[in-house]
Amino acid sequence: MRLTTKLAAHALRSVTVIPTPAALRGLGPATPEPTEVTAPTRHGDVRVLIYRPDGVANPPVHLNVHGGAFIMRRPEQDDFICKRVAADLGAVVVSPDYDTAPDVAFPVAEHQCADVAQWVLDSAAEHGWDASRLSVGGFSAGAKLAINVVQQARGRFPVAALAAVFPVVDVTPGPHDRTSPKRVPVIGPWLIKLVNSTYFADEAARTDPLASPILDDHLAEFPPTMVSTGSLDSLAVDGHRLALALTAAGVPVTHHVFRDSDHGYTHKPPLDTAGRALTELVDFLRAHL
Repeated sequence: MRLTTKLAAHALRSVTVIPTPAALRGLGPATPEPTEVTAPTRHGDVRVLIYRPDGVANPPVHLNVHGGAFIMRRPEQDDFICKRVAADLGAVVVSPDYDTAPDVAFPVAEHQCADVAQWVLDSAAEHGWDASRLSVGGFSAGAKLAINVVQQARGRFPVAALAAVFPVVDVTPGPHDRTSPKRVPVIGPWLIKLVNSTYFADEAARTDPLASPILDDHLAEFPPTMVSTGSLDSLAVDGHRLALALTAAGVPVTHHVFRDSDHGYTHKPPLDTAGRALTELVDFLRAHL
Protein backbone atom coordinates (compact mmCIF):
# COMPACT_ATOMS: atom_id res chain seq x y z
CA MET A 1 0.00 0.00 0.00
CA ARG A 2 1.40 3.39 -0.96
CA LEU A 3 2.08 5.83 1.85
CA THR A 4 -0.11 8.45 0.17
CA THR A 5 -3.00 5.98 0.01
CA LYS A 6 -2.59 5.07 3.66
CA LEU A 7 -2.47 8.73 4.64
CA ALA A 8 -5.60 9.42 2.58
CA ALA A 9 -7.48 6.65 4.40
CA HIS A 10 -6.33 7.93 7.79
CA ALA A 11 -7.35 11.45 6.81
CA LEU A 12 -10.78 10.28 5.66
CA ARG A 13 -11.31 8.44 8.92
CA SER A 14 -10.18 11.37 11.07
CA VAL A 15 -12.16 14.11 9.34
CA THR A 16 -15.28 12.15 8.40
CA VAL A 17 -17.71 11.90 11.27
CA ILE A 18 -21.18 10.80 10.26
CA PRO A 19 -23.36 12.98 12.50
CA THR A 20 -26.91 12.15 13.40
CA PRO A 21 -29.16 15.15 12.72
CA ALA A 22 -31.38 16.04 15.66
CA ALA A 23 -34.49 15.21 13.64
CA LEU A 24 -33.20 11.68 13.01
CA ARG A 25 -32.35 11.16 16.66
CA GLY A 26 -36.05 11.64 17.27
CA LEU A 27 -36.73 8.47 15.27
CA GLY A 28 -35.27 6.47 18.14
CA PRO A 29 -36.13 6.61 21.84
CA ALA A 30 -33.82 8.15 24.42
CA THR A 31 -33.16 4.75 25.93
CA PRO A 32 -31.71 2.22 26.26
CA GLU A 33 -28.24 3.72 26.62
CA PRO A 34 -25.55 1.29 25.51
CA THR A 35 -23.02 -0.39 27.73
CA GLU A 36 -19.53 -1.22 26.49
CA VAL A 37 -17.89 -4.63 26.69
CA THR A 38 -15.16 -6.37 24.74
CA ALA A 39 -15.58 -9.53 22.72
CA PRO A 40 -12.72 -11.84 21.76
CA THR A 41 -11.98 -12.42 18.08
CA ARG A 42 -9.21 -14.19 16.20
CA HIS A 43 -7.78 -10.73 15.44
CA GLY A 44 -7.90 -9.40 19.00
CA ASP A 45 -10.56 -8.02 21.29
CA VAL A 46 -13.26 -5.82 19.78
CA ARG A 47 -15.21 -3.10 21.56
CA VAL A 48 -18.93 -3.86 21.49
CA LEU A 49 -21.90 -1.62 22.30
CA ILE A 50 -24.84 -3.44 23.88
CA TYR A 51 -28.35 -1.94 23.86
CA ARG A 52 -30.56 -3.85 26.30
CA PRO A 53 -34.34 -3.30 26.43
CA ASP A 54 -35.89 -2.61 29.81
CA GLY A 55 -37.79 -5.34 31.59
CA VAL A 56 -37.48 -8.06 28.94
CA ALA A 57 -36.50 -11.53 30.10
CA ASN A 58 -34.45 -13.72 27.78
CA PRO A 59 -34.63 -11.31 24.81
CA PRO A 60 -33.57 -12.16 21.25
CA VAL A 61 -30.43 -10.57 19.81
CA HIS A 62 -29.87 -8.41 16.75
CA LEU A 63 -26.28 -7.91 15.56
CA ASN A 64 -26.05 -4.46 13.96
CA VAL A 65 -22.99 -3.67 11.82
CA HIS A 66 -22.31 -0.02 11.03
CA GLY A 67 -21.12 1.23 7.66
CA GLY A 68 -18.21 3.45 6.70
CA ALA A 69 -16.55 2.16 3.51
CA PHE A 70 -14.38 -0.30 5.46
CA ILE A 71 -12.41 2.77 6.61
CA MET A 72 -14.51 4.82 9.04
CA ARG A 73 -15.13 3.19 12.40
CA ARG A 74 -17.85 4.68 14.56
CA PRO A 75 -20.63 2.33 15.69
CA GLU A 76 -22.19 5.26 17.56
CA GLN A 77 -23.47 6.57 14.21
CA ASP A 78 -26.19 3.89 14.42
CA ASP A 79 -27.16 4.81 17.98
CA PHE A 80 -30.69 5.98 17.16
CA ILE A 81 -31.30 2.88 15.06
CA CYS A 82 -30.03 0.49 17.73
CA LYS A 83 -32.19 2.17 20.37
CA ARG A 84 -35.26 1.93 18.15
CA VAL A 85 -34.72 -1.76 17.38
CA ALA A 86 -34.07 -2.57 21.05
CA ALA A 87 -37.10 -0.65 22.31
CA ASP A 88 -39.59 -1.67 19.63
CA LEU A 89 -38.61 -5.34 19.44
CA GLY A 90 -37.60 -5.95 23.02
CA ALA A 91 -34.33 -7.25 21.61
CA VAL A 92 -30.75 -6.81 22.68
CA VAL A 93 -28.79 -5.01 19.98
CA VAL A 94 -25.08 -5.76 19.73
CA SER A 95 -22.99 -3.30 17.69
CA PRO A 96 -19.29 -4.12 17.13
CA ASP A 97 -16.50 -1.60 16.64
CA TYR A 98 -14.62 -3.72 14.11
CA ASP A 99 -11.17 -2.81 12.75
CA THR A 100 -10.91 -0.96 9.45
CA ALA A 101 -8.43 0.10 6.78
CA PRO A 102 -5.73 1.19 6.53
CA ASP A 103 -4.85 -0.51 9.83
CA VAL A 104 -6.15 -3.87 8.60
CA ALA A 105 -7.24 -5.43 5.32
CA PHE A 106 -9.62 -8.13 4.13
CA PRO A 107 -10.69 -10.44 5.77
CA VAL A 108 -10.10 -9.02 9.28
CA ALA A 109 -13.44 -7.22 9.70
CA GLU A 110 -15.31 -10.17 8.19
CA HIS A 111 -13.73 -12.50 10.74
CA GLN A 112 -14.27 -10.11 13.63
CA CYS A 113 -17.99 -9.67 12.98
CA ALA A 114 -18.50 -13.44 12.73
CA ASP A 115 -16.50 -13.94 15.91
CA VAL A 116 -18.64 -11.37 17.72
CA ALA A 117 -21.71 -13.33 16.61
CA GLN A 118 -20.12 -16.48 18.00
CA TRP A 119 -19.43 -14.60 21.24
CA VAL A 120 -23.12 -13.69 21.42
CA LEU A 121 -23.90 -17.40 21.44
CA ASP A 122 -21.13 -18.37 23.81
CA SER A 123 -21.99 -15.69 26.39
CA ALA A 124 -25.78 -16.05 26.30
CA ALA A 125 -26.05 -17.51 29.80
CA GLU A 126 -23.78 -14.81 31.23
CA HIS A 127 -25.74 -11.95 29.67
CA GLY A 128 -29.23 -13.44 29.87
CA TRP A 129 -30.25 -13.28 26.24
CA ASP A 130 -31.68 -15.88 23.87
CA ALA A 131 -28.96 -16.46 21.29
CA SER A 132 -31.11 -19.06 19.52
CA ARG A 133 -33.06 -16.06 18.18
CA LEU A 134 -30.34 -14.12 16.41
CA SER A 135 -30.71 -11.75 13.48
CA VAL A 136 -28.00 -9.76 11.72
CA GLY A 137 -28.08 -6.58 9.71
CA GLY A 138 -26.05 -3.62 8.61
CA PHE A 139 -25.65 -0.60 6.42
CA SER A 140 -23.41 -0.25 3.35
CA ALA A 141 -20.07 -1.89 4.19
CA GLY A 142 -21.75 -3.11 7.36
CA ALA A 143 -24.43 -4.80 5.28
CA LYS A 144 -21.73 -6.79 3.50
CA LEU A 145 -20.19 -7.71 6.84
CA ALA A 146 -23.62 -8.82 8.08
CA ILE A 147 -23.93 -11.01 4.99
CA ASN A 148 -20.48 -12.38 5.80
CA VAL A 149 -21.71 -13.36 9.27
CA VAL A 150 -24.44 -15.44 7.63
CA GLN A 151 -21.87 -17.08 5.36
CA GLN A 152 -19.57 -17.96 8.25
CA ALA A 153 -22.45 -19.12 10.45
CA ARG A 154 -23.17 -21.92 7.98
CA GLY A 155 -22.92 -25.21 9.87
CA ARG A 156 -22.12 -23.43 13.14
CA PHE A 157 -25.20 -21.56 14.37
CA PRO A 158 -28.58 -20.46 13.01
CA VAL A 159 -29.38 -16.92 11.90
CA ALA A 160 -33.09 -16.09 11.88
CA ALA A 161 -32.99 -13.12 9.50
CA LEU A 162 -30.68 -10.86 7.51
CA ALA A 163 -31.23 -7.15 6.84
CA ALA A 164 -28.95 -5.66 4.17
CA VAL A 165 -29.44 -1.90 3.75
CA PHE A 166 -27.75 -0.42 0.64
CA PRO A 167 -25.24 -3.29 0.61
CA VAL A 168 -22.12 -3.86 -1.43
CA VAL A 169 -21.93 -7.50 -2.51
CA ASP A 170 -19.29 -7.40 -5.26
CA VAL A 171 -15.91 -5.71 -4.85
CA THR A 172 -14.51 -6.79 -8.22
CA PRO A 173 -15.74 -3.77 -10.27
CA GLY A 174 -13.28 -0.95 -10.87
CA PRO A 175 -13.75 2.62 -9.63
CA HIS A 176 -15.49 3.76 -12.81
CA ASP A 177 -17.65 0.66 -13.35
CA ARG A 178 -20.47 1.82 -11.07
CA THR A 179 -22.90 4.46 -12.30
CA SER A 180 -25.63 6.64 -10.87
CA PRO A 181 -28.23 8.97 -12.37
CA LYS A 182 -26.63 11.67 -10.21
CA ARG A 183 -23.66 13.62 -11.49
CA VAL A 184 -21.94 13.42 -8.10
CA PRO A 185 -23.26 10.42 -6.14
CA VAL A 186 -22.29 9.69 -2.54
CA ILE A 187 -20.24 6.67 -3.60
CA GLY A 188 -17.98 8.02 -6.33
CA PRO A 189 -14.94 6.61 -8.15
CA TRP A 190 -12.47 8.22 -5.73
CA LEU A 191 -13.96 6.40 -2.73
CA ILE A 192 -14.16 3.05 -4.52
CA LYS A 193 -10.53 3.45 -5.58
CA LEU A 194 -9.50 4.23 -1.99
CA VAL A 195 -11.36 1.21 -0.61
CA ASN A 196 -9.87 -1.06 -3.28
CA SER A 197 -6.39 0.29 -2.58
CA THR A 198 -6.62 -0.18 1.18
CA TYR A 199 -9.03 -2.77 2.53
CA PHE A 200 -9.20 -4.84 -0.69
CA ALA A 201 -5.63 -4.19 -1.84
CA ASP A 202 -5.14 -7.87 -2.71
CA GLU A 203 -6.87 -7.86 -6.09
CA ALA A 204 -6.90 -11.67 -6.35
CA ALA A 205 -8.80 -11.92 -3.07
CA ARG A 206 -11.69 -9.80 -4.36
CA THR A 207 -13.25 -12.87 -5.99
CA ASP A 208 -13.34 -14.71 -2.67
CA PRO A 209 -17.03 -15.19 -1.77
CA LEU A 210 -16.28 -13.63 1.61
CA ALA A 211 -15.11 -10.47 -0.20
CA SER A 212 -17.83 -10.59 -2.89
CA PRO A 213 -20.71 -12.59 -1.38
CA ILE A 214 -22.73 -12.47 -4.59
CA LEU A 215 -20.28 -15.17 -5.76
CA ASP A 216 -21.26 -17.53 -2.93
CA ASP A 217 -22.46 -20.93 -4.18
CA HIS A 218 -24.60 -21.47 -1.07
CA LEU A 219 -27.08 -18.60 -1.28
CA ALA A 220 -29.95 -21.08 -0.94
CA GLU A 221 -28.93 -21.56 2.70
CA PHE A 222 -29.47 -17.89 3.58
CA PRO A 223 -32.22 -16.95 6.04
CA PRO A 224 -35.16 -14.68 5.12
CA THR A 225 -33.58 -11.48 3.89
CA MET A 226 -34.58 -7.84 3.59
CA VAL A 227 -32.72 -5.75 1.01
CA SER A 228 -33.10 -1.97 0.92
CA THR A 229 -31.73 0.17 -1.90
CA GLY A 230 -31.88 3.74 -3.17
CA SER A 231 -32.57 4.33 -6.85
CA LEU A 232 -29.81 6.95 -7.17
CA ASP A 233 -27.17 4.93 -5.33
CA SER A 234 -24.07 3.75 -7.18
CA LEU A 235 -24.45 0.53 -5.18
CA ALA A 236 -28.11 0.02 -6.10
CA VAL A 237 -27.09 -2.66 -8.60
CA ASP A 238 -25.53 -4.66 -5.75
CA GLY A 239 -28.76 -4.68 -3.77
CA HIS A 240 -30.77 -5.61 -6.85
CA ARG A 241 -28.38 -8.45 -7.72
CA LEU A 242 -28.52 -9.78 -4.18
CA ALA A 243 -32.32 -9.71 -4.08
CA LEU A 244 -32.59 -11.44 -7.46
CA ALA A 245 -29.97 -14.08 -6.64
CA LEU A 246 -31.51 -14.95 -3.29
CA THR A 247 -34.99 -15.10 -4.79
CA ALA A 248 -33.73 -17.41 -7.54
CA ALA A 249 -32.18 -19.59 -4.83
CA GLY A 250 -35.53 -19.91 -3.07
CA VAL A 251 -34.82 -17.58 -0.16
CA PRO A 252 -37.74 -15.41 1.06
CA VAL A 253 -36.75 -11.85 0.11
CA THR A 254 -38.27 -8.48 0.89
CA HIS A 255 -36.82 -5.77 -1.36
CA HIS A 256 -37.55 -2.09 -0.71
CA VAL A 257 -36.49 0.49 -3.29
CA PHE A 258 -36.41 4.15 -2.26
CA ARG A 259 -37.03 6.36 -5.26
CA ASP A 260 -34.89 9.47 -5.67
CA SER A 261 -32.64 8.38 -2.79
CA ASP A 262 -28.87 8.11 -2.81
CA HIS A 263 -26.63 6.10 -0.52
CA GLY A 264 -27.09 6.55 3.23
CA TYR A 265 -30.76 7.61 3.26
CA THR A 266 -31.28 6.04 6.69
CA HIS A 267 -28.82 8.46 8.26
CA LYS A 268 -29.81 11.81 6.76
CA PRO A 269 -32.89 13.85 5.78
CA PRO A 270 -35.51 13.75 4.42
CA LEU A 271 -37.03 12.54 7.64
CA ASP A 272 -39.92 10.68 6.03
CA THR A 273 -37.53 8.53 3.98
CA ALA A 274 -35.28 7.71 6.91
CA GLY A 275 -38.29 7.04 9.11
CA ARG A 276 -39.92 4.73 6.59
CA ALA A 277 -36.69 2.80 6.08
CA LEU A 278 -36.28 2.33 9.83
CA THR A 279 -39.90 1.23 10.25
CA GLU A 280 -39.48 -1.32 7.46
CA LEU A 281 -36.35 -2.65 9.16
CA VAL A 282 -38.09 -3.01 12.52
CA ASP A 283 -41.17 -4.63 10.96
CA PHE A 284 -39.04 -7.14 9.09
CA LEU A 285 -37.05 -8.13 12.16
CA ARG A 286 -40.22 -8.38 14.24
CA ALA A 287 -41.63 -10.89 11.78
CA HIS A 288 -38.64 -13.21 12.14
CA LEU A 289 -37.36 -12.90 15.71
